[in-house]
Amino acid sequence: MTKCPRCFNNLTHEWFAWTEAAPQRTEPDERATAFTGSPVVAGKTCELQKPTDAAPDWTPPPNYPETQLGGAAVEICPICHYVLPPHWRWGQATCIAMAGARATGKTVYIAVMIKQLQLLAERMNRAVEPATPETDYNYRKNYEDPLFEERGILVSTPSSNTGDSYQREPLIFSLGVWNEVRRFLVIRDVAGEDLESGNTDGHSWQFFQVADAILFLFDPLRVEEIGDQLRDLVPVQANRGGDPKVVLRTVMNMLGYGTPRVAVVLSKFDALQALEEVQGGQWSQIMSNAGAAFSRDPSLEQAPYADEDGQLLHEEVRSLLQKLDAGPMLQSMENPVTGQQYRNRFFAVSALGASPVGERLHQNGISPFRCLDPVRWVLSEHGVL
Repeated sequence: MTKCPRCFNNLTHEWFAWTEAAPQRTEPDERATAFTGSPVVAGKTCELQKPTDAAPDWTPPPNYPETQLGGAAVEICPICHYVLPPHWRWGQATCIAMAGARATGKTVYIAVMIKQLQLLAERMNRAVEPATPETDYNYRKNYEDPLFEERGILVSTPSSNTGDSYQREPLIFSLGVWNEVRRFLVIRDVAGEDLESGNTDGHSWQFFQVADAILFLFDPLRVEEIGDQLRDLVPVQANRGGDPKVVLRTVMNMLGYGTPRVAVVLSKFDALQALEEVQGGQWSQIMSNAGAAFSRDPSLEQAPYADEDGQLLHEEVRSLLQKLDAGPMLQSMENPVTGQQYRNRFFAVSALGASPVGERLHQNGISPFRCLDPVRWVLSEHGVL
């Protein structure tokens, strides 16, 4: 059983749906519209549920959708009507939702993380590739080219209420075959503006509840004490997001009874590393500890995810966040509805390796730090990468 790339709900073997591959006429699709957050039109659709008296290995009859629709058909998610990639049910998808305030670096992180995944896979004689033409185009246009080709700073993810909200479409990457199962990584990039506004009601936000993992990025530059000490060491950032503690509270409330893994990622870690140069302060002593896990980067090692190293980094980053006055919710990581603790881990990453100057990358280029840790922690549950 795998998940739908848009709504993240399980695709059971008891409920199927299809739509016309080349519709002659289209009409509003209310279900797709509800889960997309913008108007969607589609051709005719049909559904089929497993009969109550069917055998355990029941599958839809051959050519059933073609007969019902009068021509070629493509499978869609029966819940949100997302058009599934070919043979999607034969694989297994790990679905991740990215969260954080504005200007936290989510989009830059995704761009660099995918590049790092591809590099790691290459070292293992494997490949990480876009699984759909839409992902190939979306990643190149909105993530890869602006950062790696034009060497500029990526614009903020547009709100879901705007017409050019490319993040309504999930990013779907093929990870190859692992343990005899074709694996996929699905990423939903969420605008910090939407999370800051708290306007997250409706079906289009329910994917948070059923995600395999939430990656929550926490920007240390939003902490006044850090910003004051870095004033002469790090270029001033033009864009400032909202309070990460408020955004985290919004995300926690969105999860309802969901039980995803939660990765709290201290982003732009190069800014904290720069505090080593501030003489005479507590932060200088902390960040100059050469033996700390946050002073090394084993994320591109081919061996399985180093869980012991991850646990050590987890405790170090949790201590840093406590010193940053990140708040009790971040310390407890409890579901506000059930009171149960999420499976969680804390990480430190730097997608660029150095703060940008204005709208351009630092002259030293891109030097990622521990960018693969969060996603490798999530994928390790399935023995992937």
